Amino acid sequence: MTVLAHTHPLVLQLENDLLPLFRAALPPLAAAAPQVLASVFAFSSGTASAFEDYHFGISCLLADVSEVPEDAPEEVALLVSVTGLDAGARLSAQVVWGQPSGLVEAHAELDAGDLPALHAALPRLLASLRQAASRGAPAI
Repeated sequence: MTVLAHTHPLVLQLENDLLPLFRAALPPLAAAAPQVLASVFAFSSGTASAFEDYHFGISCLLADVSEVPEDAPEEVALLVSVTGLDAGARLSAQVVWGQPSGLVEAHAELDAGDLPALHAALPRLLASLRQAASRGAPAI
């Protein structure tokens, strides 16, 4: 049984599709950006219910945060989210830097439940994540 197995069919499909793909992306990411600590994540969130929204991704935390300026982000992530499960699901995917910048490096425009478009966008998003993690800072 998986962590999110008790949920919506779209979430189950995303979990089954994305988590193995993201785990397989970790070794090439580590080779391209050895200065980051990369990990795969999945969690739920929501306001009315803890299970309205689901998020899957790869987090790249800069390994030596003591060298990161105080006003610079310490993390870049590939984030795939399905939101509004209670009122017509929306799907989004982006490579985004953590706070304080919140800068979006890349994103994919997706229709609700359009898994083929998500899968088509993932190679570009993974490449963007590798490039961002290798740089260790947002693009200027």
